[in-house]
Amino acid sequence: MIPSLVFVLFTASAVSARVVPRATPPAGWDTAYLEPYDTYHCRYLALQCEYQHNTDFFTSCCHPLLATQSIDSRPAECQLPADTTCVDGSPSPTSGTPTQTPSQAPVNVAPAPTTPPAPAATPAASSGSSTSSSVNTGGFATYFYQNGVAGACGTVHQDTDYICAMDQALYGTSGNASPLCGKQVQITNLSNGKQVTVTVADDCPTCSNANSIDLSVAAFEAISDLSVGEVSISWAYVS
Repeated sequence: MIPSLVFVLFTASAVSARVVPRATPPAGWDTAYLEPYDTYHCRYLALQCEYQHNTDFFTSCCHPLLATQSIDSRPAECQLPADTTCVDGSPSPTSGTPTQTPSQAPVNVAPAPTTPPAPAATPAASSGSSTSSSVNTGGFATYFYQNGVAGACGTVHQDTDYICAMDQALYGTSGNASPLCGKQVQITNLSNGKQVTVTVADDCPTCSNANSIDLSVAAFEAISDLSVGEVSISWAYVS
């Protein structure tokens, strides 16, 4: 069995570029192995990691440190900018000048969505058997690349597989196989009515809320164009 720490790092490498991490730790953030979440969150935003997915920079600078590591062990480009400090887990310019963000995301990343943030979602209970009548709303679907690494459930998938990553509020402890692993979920794009059924294979520490789901590329393409990046959804477990 691969140690849980490896799963934690694998999961961090496969999260979606479409959603910025929350300032508070998601359920399952392993504080015994990883740096404080607010420190990671601040650095992730300050380095604009949300625009660097699938780049060497993301690989070098945008993953969380181990609790025993120092940021000094990373390249200079990974350091927090000199004119930036962290306040409650978010970067704040020390000079009073607002932090600049790119005017356009790289070509391999869809433009930032214009849909307003969803209200806090109240998910249906994930334990036991569920039916398609238990519909969950208030979340968003995004997509992520597999990059040849195993998800939190311990299996490696291709971008062509119909799989998903569930928010950690539902999945549980990152790095451990969840009772949701292997469970099927039917997802509906609320803007066009298209549906796709996927299998839970990973957890999502960066999803917008508990009812948001990260999809494989093929699954997202089944309900929308990749250029859209993020769509409002409803979903239900398949019996």
